[in-house]
Amino acid sequence: MADTPYRFMPSTGWITHLWKSATRQDHAHLRPVLRGLLPADGVAIDVGAHGGQVTRLLAGLAPRGTVVAVEPSGYARSVLRPALWARGHRNVVVVAGALGASPGVAVLRTPIKRHGDMGYGLAHISARPGGEAASVAETVLVTTLDALVAALSLPRVDFIKVDIEGYESALIAGARETLLRHRPALLLEHDSGFLARAGADLGALWNELLALHYAPHILAGSRLDPLPAARGPREGDVFWLPAA
Repeated sequence: MADTPYRFMPSTGWITHLWKSATRQDHAHLRPVLRGLLPADGVAIDVGAHGGQVTRLLAGLAPRGTVVAVEPSGYARSVLRPALWARGHRNVVVVAGALGASPGVAVLRTPIKRHGDMGYGLAHISARPGGEAASVAETVLVTTLDALVAALSLPRVDFIKVDIEGYESALIAGARETLLRHRPALLLEHDSGFLARAGADLGALWNELLALHYAPHILAGSRLDPLPAARGPREGDVFWLPAA
């Protein structure tokens, strides 16, 4: 089915998304671990901020710092900005755009759910169609993480969360300077299907992070347990910490 151009129209679905984003916190279980990775005056970057629940969590952990919320979807930003305002988070900078391997433009596709709501948490940039029955499309600007850090004159980067539906490899390719200079902790979604849709490979992403001297960890209750890198790539959410 052909893409429909994105046009914002308030709906009951949008009101529900805004309410959930402003009132719910589905990631509270991450707070103990993130508190050890993000100082109160630190800098965090939320790549794929969606409705802002993780952004709000980070903003609360760094009240004297800065959180950069990167979100290319116009619909997601229509939820994100008022949710942040409603909760009083004034230490967040919202960036409209995507982060990839090099500057340019790309088409972001957002699936439309069966009942007509926007599946904005699944918006993606892909090298091939994702197989959705219907979606809306919008052209978005792409820059690199390195360029963004330089443009914002960030003095430090302590933590980066990345949930961009398979575009993670492209982001890492454009983030080498930041990762080598600032050595932030990372939280990445690892999904081989999403990566393949974006023309990438989970094994290659895993090896690239190892080559940058990062070590994989997995959440275990309120702590992070190291993963034996020799066992190979792992699906799901993985924390990557700078290797000693």
